[in-house]
Amino acid sequence: MKKVLLTVLLFAWGVLPAAAQLAAAHAPTVGANSGASAPAPVDLKKAAVEVNGVAMTERDVLEHMQHLFPYYSIHGGKVPEKYQAEIRQKAIDQIISEELVFQEANRRGMKVPSATMQKVLGEAKARFPSPQQYEAYGKAMYGSVAEFERRIRRATLIEEFEHQEIELKSRAPEATLRDIYQKNLKSFMRPESVSLQTISVNLPPDPSAEQRNLARRRMEEILPQARAAKNYNEFGLLAERVSEDDYRVNMGDHKWVHLVGLPPEIDKVVEKMQPGQMTDIVETPVGYVILRVNDRRPAHQMTFDEVKGRLRAQWEQAAAQQKWAALISQLKKNASIQTL
Repeated sequence: MKKVLLTVLLFAWGVLPAAAQLAAAHAPTVGANSGASAPAPVDLKKAAVEVNGVAMTERDVLEHMQHLFPYYSIHGGKVPEKYQAEIRQKAIDQIISEELVFQEANRRGMKVPSATMQKVLGEAKARFPSPQQYEAYGKAMYGSVAEFERRIRRATLIEEFEHQEIELKSRAPEATLRDIYQKNLKSFMRPESVSLQTISVNLPPDPSAEQRNLARRRMEEILPQARAAKNYNEFGLLAERVSEDDYRVNMGDHKWVHLVGLPPEIDKVVEKMQPGQMTDIVETPVGYVILRVNDRRPAHQMTFDEVKGRLRAQWEQAAAQQKWAALISQLKKNASIQTL
C-alpha cells in the first residue's frame, strides 16, 4: 500500500490531463453506420460506494483501475472489456480499505506533521512543469486545487497510519531471522554455478530429418569460427551475428547459471569444463548449441550476513500483509459498506 494513493492521485497526469478526456476515454464509441446509439459517458461524480456514509465516486474507482491496470494508456485509455469486472472489483476493495483506514486514523486523532505535509505537497507540485499546470490539473480533475490538496493530505494520512500501525510493527527481530536461517540452512546453499555463453541453431517444432540435417550443417559451418574465438568478446560478437537464441542480443551471455538447472545433455558436458574452454556441437531437444565456459563458482553455504537482507524483506512483507488483512477485517466488522 505504501505510496499507492499518492501515485493514484498523480497517475492521470501522465495519462489523461483533463476530466473531460478521462470521461471520454470510458465512453464506448460506435461506428457512424452501426445504427446503435453510444452509451452515455461515465458520470465521474456519481457515488460508487459508501463507507460509513461517506461516498466515494466513480472518479475514485476509475483512478484506482488505471493504477491497477498498468497498460491503461496503451489500450486507448481504458481497461479491456474482459478485465473490466475483475479490475473494477479490486479497485472498489482498495477504495473501501483506504477509507476505513482514513476514518480510523481520524478517530484516533492521528496527524501528519506539518513539515512532512509541506514536503509531500512540494513533491507533488514538482511533478508539473509549472505552478499554472499544477493548478490547472487540480481544477480539471477535482474541481479545485483545494480539493486536490485535500486528497493529497488524505492519502498522506493513510500512509502515515500504515507506517505507524503496519510497517513499524512488522519489523523483524534479528533473533527471529537467525532462527529461520539456522533451521533452513539447505535453502541458503548456493549451488555450483558456471558463467556461460552460447551460440545456437534452433529446430522447429517436430522437425523432420531433413530439418535436423540442415540445422546440423549450419552449426558445423559456425563451429570453426567459434573455435577461432580467443576470448569472451570474440565469441560474443560471433554469437550476436549468427546465433538464433534470445541471448544473442547480449553476446550470447547467460551470466551465472546453476549446474543443477541445466538440461542433462548440457550439464554432462559443462560440469568438467574449465574457464576459457568451449564445447563441440551439443544436440538438445530444441536445436544445436556451442557453449563457452567463462568462469566457475563452487557450491557455497551462504552466511547469515549474506542472506539477512533478503530474509528480512520477505519476513517483513509477509508480516505486513497479515497485519493489513487483519486490520481491514476488523474495521469491516462494525462498518456500514454499500456498493451502489
